Amino acid sequence: MGTRAVTDDGPAYFTHPLVRGDDYSRLYEFFTSHIEAGDATTVALDITGRTYSGSVAATIGGTVVATPTITVVDAANGQITVAMSDTITDQLTQGRYVFDVIENPGTSSERTVILGLYNMQGRA
Repeated sequence: MGTRAVTDDGPAYFTHPLVRGDDYSRLYEFFTSHIEAGDATTVALDITGRTYSGSVAATIGGTVVATPTITVVDAANGQITVAMSDTITDQLTQGRYVFDVIENPGTSSERTVILGLYNMQGRA
């Protein structure tokens, strides 16, 4: 099970820990409706034909300091992964970073589907 998002009312918002120098990967699942995990009314959003991009910056509107790899894992079930290699996370210093995931539905429009914070932590 991944991080669940319903984006009908604007971007979903998350805060995640991120350890400097570690590989990072998180699965997100998009739904048209979501009550609780396993509930019969939960309906996955089919994202076939859509592509995703993202960025990480120290401040909102700031210079992009990292670009995660975003992969559609299972389009019919609305699943994507957001990943960064250890080389990328090792370049980030301690602190907070803002991140986004932008959806391109294959038309001229695009929209932000996920916004959030990475709380960077260092290794001991």
